[in-house]
This record gives sequence, structure tokens and C-alpha cells, in this order.
Amino acid sequence: MRSLTEPLYIGANGMLFGSRFPQDTYEDFCNLLKSLPKRLCRRPFWSFPSSLARDRLLQRISDYLEGANSATDDKLVATLTPLFKEHNIPTMAAASSILMLMSLLHQNKFNVTFWLFAWLLADPTALAAVRSEIEKAIREGFGNFQTFIAEANPDKLDSPSFALLNSAVLETMRLATVHGGLRFAAGDFDIKDGEKTIPILKGQYVVLDPRGAHLDENVYPNCEKFVVDRFVESEYRGDFAATAGNPYFPLGAGKHICKGRFLVLYEIKVLTIIYLSLFDIAPIGRGEGSSSRWKPPKPSPHSLGTIHPTADVLVRLRPKPVL
Repeated sequence: MRSLTEPLYIGANGMLFGSRFPQDTYEDFCNLLKSLPKRLCRRPFWSFPSSLARDRLLQRISDYLEGANSATDDKLVATLTPLFKEHNIPTMAAASSILMLMSLLHQNKFNVTFWLFAWLLADPTALAAVRSEIEKAIREGFGNFQTFIAEANPDKLDSPSFALLNSAVLETMRLATVHGGLRFAAGDFDIKDGEKTIPILKGQYVVLDPRGAHLDENVYPNCEKFVVDRFVESEYRGDFAATAGNPYFPLGAGKHICKGRFLVLYEIKVLTIIYLSLFDIAPIGRGEGSSSRWKPPKPSPHSLGTIHPTADVLVRLRPKPVL
């Protein structure tokens, strides 16, 4: 679903790296992203296309950094480039740092956005409910779509008016997360596990399994199913409050929690609102007959951070009249 992820790529890069950043690098970036699980897991694969894509990306980013002008550049790049020079960091090494930042910024967000729409498309009732909520929220909270574009902000999107959309995003992240974690015990402490207590001694390592917690049937009934309203509360409290009291780690936890979590949530919500406001969307390949039901692609067994799909989804977009 390139029509979803390319706008995210261009918008976030433009916001963070400024107007000079080369925005025609989307295809090379995606080619590199697809290879990362196999690269990091040392799986055999044909690496030549993604290696060439990486080389092209690094060259484009290097040209971008070498053309920096602190007097006229946007804020972030005007701050970064003097730091690279101050610490004598070669341009190619600096470009690699920027590329790593881009991977952290986009990879999991792309996958979460893909699965959000794939699972909504597989459940027409859920899709219709989210679309209906968006239309009502824009009509009652902003008046029209143009005003929404001009006035939307994180606080306004984190409100009871978008409770179902918020729930759909949180539910997608619960199901799509496959990362793990490792912590070193700086002192003795106990972990509560229901009625049991697990002693952890200073110097021991604790391996975290967020996916195991997210797919615990005792915590999340129908845990392997996408339930669009799972995190909708009768009294909406916003943000991640709907997950309070349950294990929920798509964005990490503690002092190492994802620093860009609010930006990511806002990006996905804004994109979903714009997409469903502008287009009627249907997957291509839906079977014929009343009993036919389109199914999303299977998750890849070679995934990193979040589930990677085994295939893309082609969709048919029909423009909608917008008030």
C-alpha cells in the first residue's frame, strides 16, 4: 500500500530534515528496509539490489549534508551539521547515522500502518465504524475537512471523538509487535506474576517477551483476533490510558520507552483520517459472492520489531466528495 506509506515517508522527512532533503528516495529506502530482517538474522538472500539501494541512499544523504547552510537550512539539519563537523565525523559516517535515524523513524510505523488498513479492510464492519466516527468527529469538532487540515493537533486527535480510531491503532500495535528486550538487574527485586513472586538477583539478566504478553488469552480474550474496539473505554481518558493495568509494550516501557511515540501515533491517526475522508477503499482480489471475504496477507516469519507482510496489498481508491 504505497499510497499509505510514501506520504508518511515524505511528510516526516520533510518535517525533520527540512525542505532540501531528497524526497525521491522512497523506493531505495523500502528496498533496504525489506532486507533488514534477513541481514540482521543472517539469513541467506540476494543482497545485491538492497546493497545498491543503500549505496544510493548514502550518496544522496551525503550530498544533502555537504550542501548544508546553517544560515538558511531548517532547524534540525542546521543543528546537526555543525555537530558532525565539530566532532570531525566524516560525511559518509554522518550519512549512515541519518539513515539509521530514518530506519528507526519509519520501519515500524510503515508496518503498523499497513496492518491497520489490512485488518480494517478484512473487517468491513470495523472499517465502516471507524469511517463513521471520523466523519462525525470532523463535522462536529471542526466543521469541515479543510478546517481539520488547518487546525488538527495531537490534543484534538487524542479526544473521545476519536476513541475508536485510537483503539484501532493501539490494537494494531498490540498484534503487530514482535520485538523483545533485555534488562540487567542493578539490584535485587521481585517481579509479581499473579499470586506468585519471582525473585530477581542483582547481576542477572531479564529477557522480555512483549508478544507473549500481548497474546495472553487471560489478559486479552480472543487475543489473536483484531478487535477494533478493544481499547475503547466508557470514560475516555486519552493517550495510552486505555491500556492501563494490562501488559502493553509496543513502544517499550520505563526510561527506555520510545521517545517518538506521540509523533508516531499522531502521524498514523492523521494519515488514517485523511485517507478515509478522501477515498473509498477496497482491496483488489476480493472474491465474488455473499460468502466471499478478502483476507490480508500472511505475516512474514522473518520480521523485525513489527510484523512484516509476505505480500503487498493492492487497493482500489475512489475519490469521495469532501465538504
